[in-house]
Amino acid sequence: MQTPPEEVLQEALAMVQNSPKTYLYKCDQLKSIRQDLTVQRIRNEFTVKVYETHARLALEAGDMPEYNQCQSQIQGLYAEGIEGCRHEFAAYKLLYSCLNPGNSSHLLSSMARLSKDAKNDEAVKHALAVRAAVSLGNYTAFFRLYRTSSNLSACLMDLYVEKMRFEAVRCIARSYRPAVPVAFIAQVLGFMDNSSFKTCNEFDGFAECEEWLRAHGAILITDKSTGELQLNAKDSAPCLFMPEPEDAVPHGDAYLAVNDFFARA
Repeated sequence: MQTPPEEVLQEALAMVQNSPKTYLYKCDQLKSIRQDLTVQRIRNEFTVKVYETHARLALEAGDMPEYNQCQSQIQGLYAEGIEGCRHEFAAYKLLYSCLNPGNSSHLLSSMARLSKDAKNDEAVKHALAVRAAVSLGNYTAFFRLYRTSSNLSACLMDLYVEKMRFEAVRCIARSYRPAVPVAFIAQVLGFMDNSSFKTCNEFDGFAECEEWLRAHGAILITDKSTGELQLNAKDSAPCLFMPEPEDAVPHGDAYLAVNDFFARA
């Protein structure tokens, strides 16, 4: 069977990018394109584009194993002097390293290899700021950076959001007495932005924060004089816990369509 030439593969990539189909379908098609490129030993800017496209789709879908495979190939192609979105993927690499325990050596080596231009890039500076917030346990800075992230950085920060929120609410419960407004917690924990603080009940973020707090063992009370929903800090402190994720899946993408497996059979 003849392998499609690069021109045909470029058309195939465009079709995948514009396709309304599921991530699983797109992932399968991109793997086929990658295999054809490998067979023909094509390593150029189009090859970089294919891997970058696949990496972005994997990030959006939460498929970290596939993202890591693509990122590894991307870095190898960059090392050969082939151009691509170097700064964008440098930022992703920094974020992944700093948000995953046990990657300190990778993080330090990635930081040491940053060029002067890369260090001046906004996405890279954002990733370095996230690294500082994580290392210091500064949840206020973390969620401020989460709201102002560019490209797909928020998809990687999502890996750490649950842990940072839990550590933040534990700190709040130990530090504030006797109670803390849920509206304030919703703002600090990134459920809503600063502009919505005074009208928080009009936003879904407030209800989402309330649900999240209850799911983690928080005890909520209503202020009798103002009707404001508050966290009972003293009683909540010993009761907080991290629940098991309900939508955990081995592959990393909770939205994979099962029917796609049968369609390919």
